[in-house]
Amino acid sequence: MRRFGQFLAAIAAGGATLAVACVLLVPSVFAVATAGSGGDGPLDSSQFEDYAVRSQVFAADGSLLATLHGVENRDPVPLDRIPATVVQSVLSVEDAEFYQHGGINLRGLLRAFVQNVQTGGVDQGGSTITQQLVKKALLSDDRVLSRKTKEIALAVRLEQQLSKDEILELYLNTVYFGSGAYGVQAAAETYWGKNVEALTWPEGALLASIISNPVEFDPILHPATSRERRHIALGRMVANGVITRAEADTFDDAPLPTGRCTEQAGPRPAACGAISQPPPDSYFVEQVKQELLADPRMGATYDERYARVFGGGLRIRTTLDPLAQAAAQLAHDTTFPDAVRAEADAKGITTAMVSVEPSTGAVRALVGGPGFDTFKYDIATHEPGRQTGSTFKTFVLLTALEQGVLPDDYVSGGGSWPNRGGTPDPYVITGTGGTLRSVTLASSNGAFVRLGQTVGVGNVVAMAQRLGVSSQFDSRSKATPLGVFDVTPLEMASAYSAIPNGGVHQSAYFVDRVESRDGQVFIDHESTPTRAFSASTACLATQILTDNVRFGTGTNAQLGEQPAAGKTGTTESNTNTWFVGFTPYLTTAVWMGIPAEGTRPMGDLGGREQFGGLWPATIWHNFNADWLAATRSPVEEFPTCAAPTRGPQAAAGADDPFGILNGGAYRDPDAAPTTPNPQRPLVVIPPTSTSTTTTTRPRGH
Repeated sequence: MRRFGQFLAAIAAGGATLAVACVLLVPSVFAVATAGSGGDGPLDSSQFEDYAVRSQVFAADGSLLATLHGVENRDPVPLDRIPATVVQSVLSVEDAEFYQHGGINLRGLLRAFVQNVQTGGVDQGGSTITQQLVKKALLSDDRVLSRKTKEIALAVRLEQQLSKDEILELYLNTVYFGSGAYGVQAAAETYWGKNVEALTWPEGALLASIISNPVEFDPILHPATSRERRHIALGRMVANGVITRAEADTFDDAPLPTGRCTEQAGPRPAACGAISQPPPDSYFVEQVKQELLADPRMGATYDERYARVFGGGLRIRTTLDPLAQAAAQLAHDTTFPDAVRAEADAKGITTAMVSVEPSTGAVRALVGGPGFDTFKYDIATHEPGRQTGSTFKTFVLLTALEQGVLPDDYVSGGGSWPNRGGTPDPYVITGTGGTLRSVTLASSNGAFVRLGQTVGVGNVVAMAQRLGVSSQFDSRSKATPLGVFDVTPLEMASAYSAIPNGGVHQSAYFVDRVESRDGQVFIDHESTPTRAFSASTACLATQILTDNVRFGTGTNAQLGEQPAAGKTGTTESNTNTWFVGFTPYLTTAVWMGIPAEGTRPMGDLGGREQFGGLWPATIWHNFNADWLAATRSPVEEFPTCAAPTRGPQAAAGADDPFGILNGGAYRDPDAAPTTPNPQRPLVVIPPTSTSTTTTTRPRGH
């Protein structure tokens, strides 16, 4: 009886205190409601929706690639998508009389006080859902009378401005459920791998029980406590007539989540449903993120851009083709036989690949290296790139064709040139001569260095730059045609893509469109095509590079009936090997090497010396073959070139207008032009400046 008397005394004292507090609050509440915290006008409803919303990244076909979010993972849903199993559970636990009160509930405050006295702790809170919403959006968590006064006053004003359903929808999308899940949709995905519509009564009760303390009541970290809290929630639902006691007893036996369905590390819990968030980390998605974070259209400052990308609820549509990406990853993962793969892994050898659509510049596939989860560094896109070897000779070829050299014109082999104080001086290079077509198929270093001198190395550099190559070139370097400067695979694929596009270059891009959840468009890609060289040059280059795949160094890239064109590349000591090629559909650059600081030779692999025509060309073939099969793309032919208007002659160019370097004779520029007789064989006089024309195996294979 003594304890009972103490209990009654405590309740009486508490009730008196509550009554006095309410009396004291009345004038303060009235003052705030009419003049404080924003005046007596309507509240700014946008403040209640000013919460972080995860952004979504989509592939070109509309499939979801990734979700981007910071601390808060939230995907707002309308109230009509949230089932009664969740709504009634939350109302029973947090605010059973929500639809009856006007923003504050004095009976609820008193009831909470009595319950807390009975349990000896804080078992129930007295704040309504409206008060909780106001506190989260407009106020702090400070437990002071002035804050509580404002909270009550603002709750009354909000109830006069928004409907009950609007307030409840805002609350259910704002409240935190632990594990980074904000709002009921993210919580349903996190704990059960479901959409919110599929949640059952025990699942709804668990969510309701988490709200008051998401850390301590976490079902994965504290299952015993979580089960007890769910039991209390079910009891309240019985008391409110939401479920029966028999149903509550059944729901009490339902299992708790044992893991988070959205975690990428470790095995996914077997009980998780089909809904899971795609991994946010991949080479392609990382490139998209970095581009958006650097784009001033997304905000004036980095912090503003970060908040928008990771919390602005953006819909980010990208260029990635899932079929192309799958084929690229498969080619990267499976081209090497097991024994070769083991040897490559032991040496640290890997491959990277990027594929671009020639007509648009859209990047359709990207493999940046051995695996983003362990490597992170994107070889395919990050500057400064890698030495390109003989794949750079294509820029010399394009420059020569653009200056009027024809495929059957003659180019002499290697030679010796003064190097104007450079090292070595003189510059000596070996390699066989022949027609422009044959020296390309043989990837003759000597012929292409000579051709660079013929057309002008500065013009070759200008050609590469018109095609988007941003490397720091030295136009005085006679070795430029041999690919001694670093270029990224992305830039190589983009540059080559102008050839099947008739000489028109489209800059490579990853993001098609970015818009906010309310429809504001931040980015809408517009193509800016530029003509880099003539359609005639494009056709002749395609013809020569097609022959290179059919008969030259790139035979491993052949695609059966589908015509393919491309160029191999191998740098000194096998530090980098390449194949860059195209079909009418896609242009793809494949690089292979050791992505270590500096350059390291690969040496032999599988008992074979490395060169671009071996594994890179094979990977290129496997990727394109799989993509063509997956898309069921019909055979597409390259254009047919116009017949030549003259016969073969010594190759001439801007720095050698008479082709003297290639066996041509000096002609009086004022003399009448002559037309070669195509019926008479061309006699070429080897240039006297050539110290050697020794045929060696070029390192450009």
